[in-house]
Amino acid sequence: MNSRLFQSLIWALCAQVLIPCVAYAQWREIRDSGLKQTPGIELTSIRQETIHLKKYQDKVVVLNFWASWCEPCRDEFDELIHLQQIYGSRGLQVIAINLAESKQKVEAFLKNNQLNADSIEVLLDTNSQAKRLWRVRAIPTTYLIDRNGQARKYWVGELDTESDAFKQALESALNGRSIKN
Repeated sequence: MNSRLFQSLIWALCAQVLIPCVAYAQWREIRDSGLKQTPGIELTSIRQETIHLKKYQDKVVVLNFWASWCEPCRDEFDELIHLQQIYGSRGLQVIAINLAESKQKVEAFLKNNQLNADSIEVLLDTNSQAKRLWRVRAIPTTYLIDRNGQARKYWVGELDTESDAFKQALESALNGRSIKN
């Protein structure tokens, strides 16, 4: 196969994989995720503490599933920290759940990227149990959970925290209003 044909095939394949992901990067209704109810979480944090999702009852939670090898995940990690810094005083808790990587690998990622592990709650899903419970099909995937502990929206792909849709949903959740698209 000549290199020009091979290159064209690679670009066509990438377009079929990447374009739907980019087009899908927005808040979606939680019912479209396949979740019937909000699953609980009991995972170990990077600090070796057992964390339950119910610990954050009465807070709005941005729950993000990620991996250090995932480029969009790496790109949005600073945004997750920024969200916590900006909205934490209003009742936001950002939780980043790493998928199937060792504590050492996650710590190395944080250190190599000069990210403060204490800025947000970093949890380890070493056996992908939470990923299965939350029906995560791609990463990054982020869930918006209201102050009553109910998942209301989800976002597949890199977050666009500057978009009107993102800001409106987050503000609605923080203000205790119904979350709309």
